[in-house]
Formats: sequence, C-alpha cells, structure tokens
Amino acid sequence: MVVALSLYFHTETDFLVRRASIPFASLCRGFAMKKWLVVVLVVLALLLLVAPGIVGRLAENNIEQNIEWAERDSPAVNIETERFERGWFTSEGRHRIVFDQGKFREIAEDYREATGNAALPSLIIDTRLEHGPLPGGSFSPGLASSVSTFMIDEGDGQPIEINGELQTRVGLGGTSHSRLLLEEDSITRDGVSFEWAGTDLTIESNPSTGAVSATGEMQPWRITAEDFDMGIDGITIDADQVRSDYGFNVGTIDVAIGEITIEEEGVAFSMAGMRIVADTAVDGDRVNARSDFELDAMTVPAVGTVDFDMKFALTGADAASAVAIGTAIQDAQGAVDPEAALAGIYPEIEDDLAVLFQRGFSMQLETLDISLPQGVISSQLEIDVPETDVDAPFDWSSVMLRSTGKIDIRIPGPIYELAAMMNEQAGALVAMGILVQDGDDYVMNAEYAQGLFNVNGAPMPIPMPQ
Repeated sequence: MVVALSLYFHTETDFLVRRASIPFASLCRGFAMKKWLVVVLVVLALLLLVAPGIVGRLAENNIEQNIEWAERDSPAVNIETERFERGWFTSEGRHRIVFDQGKFREIAEDYREATGNAALPSLIIDTRLEHGPLPGGSFSPGLASSVSTFMIDEGDGQPIEINGELQTRVGLGGTSHSRLLLEEDSITRDGVSFEWAGTDLTIESNPSTGAVSATGEMQPWRITAEDFDMGIDGITIDADQVRSDYGFNVGTIDVAIGEITIEEEGVAFSMAGMRIVADTAVDGDRVNARSDFELDAMTVPAVGTVDFDMKFALTGADAASAVAIGTAIQDAQGAVDPEAALAGIYPEIEDDLAVLFQRGFSMQLETLDISLPQGVISSQLEIDVPETDVDAPFDWSSVMLRSTGKIDIRIPGPIYELAAMMNEQAGALVAMGILVQDGDDYVMNAEYAQGLFNVNGAPMPIPMPQ
C-alpha cells in the first residue's frame, strides 16, 4: 500500500486561487534575487495548496492511478514518486511535489535561474505506512494508517526538515481521516527568517464518491529579510465538497485570512478581514454557483484604507458547456504564453459558447461595493439570457435581442471629480448623459432589452453583431 496525493479544489476555488496568485506572483518577482526568500514563499504555497488534499488514498496496486487522479484534479502541480518500498506489514515511500505550470511555476523558474540551482524548489513528503486489518497496533479495523513528514528542497539537493507530520487512517470502506499538524518552528538561512506558530487541519475523504471535507487553522507566520517583512495572522478553512458527474466539485468552501502585512524598504502595505465563501451545486444538467468576497480593510500607500465587498451568483448555466469553457480557459492560462493562448481561444470554445447561451442562464452581481476614504462606489448588475432551441442556427444578434440586463452604479462626488481631473474621458461621461448628478453623488441607472439601452431615462441604441 502506498500514499497518493490529491487536491480538492473545485471551480470556485480554482478561480479565486488563480486570481489571488497574480499580485502574489508580481510581489515575489521583485525579490527573485534574494537568496532563499522566494523558495520559502514557493514551498509555503505548495504546502498550503497540496497538504490539505493529501488524504491517503491508499491501495495496494494503484499508486500510479491515484497520482494521475491528483494531477488531473490540480494540473498546476506535478507529483513524482522518487521511491517506494513495499513490505508485508509496513511500506515506505517518498514523493516530490513541484509547480508544473502557472504563476508559481514562473516564480520558481526565475529563482532557479537566479541561483543556478539544478532543480526547482520543491516539497518532499516521506511516508511510513502500516497495513491493515489492524494498522498501527489499533484495535479498530482498517486498510492502513500512515505518518508523513515534510522537507523543503530549494533545488540544491540539501532538504530542510519541517517540524510536523500528517497522520492518516483509512477505514475498511476506503474513507480516510487525515490530520495535518505543524508545530511552532522557524528556519533561518541566507539572511532570510521564516517563522510559523503551527497548523492543525483535519481532512475527511471518500475516494468512491469523491467527497472531501476539510476544517482547520494555520496560525500566524512571518518571513523577514534585510529590507523585507511579510506576515499573515492566520488562515482558517471549512470545506465540504463532492465530485459531480461533470468532473468538478460541488459543495461549500469558507476561507478566512487574517491580517496580511508587507513592508519593503520602509513602504508598508496591509490587508485585513479577507473572507471567501463559495457554494456550487448541480441541478440536473444545470450548475448554480455563488461566491462572496469580503475585504474589511486594505491600506494602500498614498490612497488610504480601502474596503471591498462582492456577492456574485450564477444560476441555471449548462453544466457540460460551462465545464468545457472553464477547462479551455484553465489550459490557456497554463500555456507558455497565456495572453496569446487566451486571445486565440475563441475557435476552441465557440460551439460550447453557443450551447451555453442557447440553453440560457442568469447572472447577478448583487453587490460590488468599494469603500475609499472619499466614499463608497456601489454597483449592481443583472443579466438574463432566456433559453432557446439548441437545434436552431446560432447567431449573436439573436442572443442580444432576447437578453435583458440592468446595471446601477453610484459614485461619490469627490471620487468622480478626482477621476475627471485625471482623465478627460471620465469628465465626458456627464456630458454624454451616461452619468447624472444625484445630490452629492453621480449615478448611472441603465436597462437593456431588445438591443436598446435605456440610460438614465434616455434611449441609447447599440450596434448588433453580425
């Protein structure tokens, strides 16, 4: 029996992680030449993304199958079995995990080039497994129990141990119970110090149903260098998901991140009260999804404190076409040239887009509030695409003629006036009637139906696509 590695991301989580990785990647690139700072950040990301999904999918004869499953579920990660020694009562193995694509892969490549190391930064997992029917000397029957430990390899072949372990027990029915425990510890190397207070994460999984639940907390951690300091007060997660017939996970996930502080060369940045709540469900052949994102306070130099609140819902979308489109976009983002791949993706997804719009859906941006020192910019958006005959010829003009929409925007006067001073086009919005003054604010109330916009009570035709 051996340990395979699995990740539990679903559609909403993938999107949020990818979106969050962009500024993080940009930040890391700025420190690519600082010995060992980037490797700590990259391996930390691996640990955060991979460890919650290491659920001990234990079986005698299918390690390769399980690894393929894990890599398919999370294509950004590559899992390599370096060794495995199967015994009668116990087995031991080692797996190495690296980012295979995406922004963190780019960061890792930059680091390898800057340091001249032979390999990319990686996370090493060593596992000792005890076979059933009474694994680990327990009186409770089961298939196996295991203990896994972790090491960081910056790419020079000299790994550093992480103080902690992953305990896993697999029942007779294949359901596994795992607990990730990282003890308070610190690492200092090449002028970079990495300190963490501990992690306690519990994972339950059932390979036969694809069900995965995770709950736990990562306590505060901090990275410091000569002119750099970065810390997070903690991360909590509560997820309950199951694999749908369409290949993506449905269920809920709730992630809360404590205050993030970054200071470099005397310039400070902070972000507090971040929470992401996502809920995805399949109703027949339709998918319904909801995402809530909150950010209580982000301190931006020269701007001040910014708050963010977004609530988004998608209802009644065709599941099969939505999956195909999402997969194509994900593959494009992982390409060597993501921008070029995304720019040329339309021919690949054209047929799926046609089905998606012919079957209809509704989308609501229930809340998009951005709070600045000068006031709150608030927005709401609704789009409804009714269902039509999927066998009928498809054209975008027909889609636009039958679709309806509504958008409301309110901008505080001081923010609009500042924007108008910085950009003449912003000032022209009032002259065009797109924005009208309402007390101290500027607003836009627009409705769309049958190819015609009604903006602040005035009709505004738009050209129909051919």
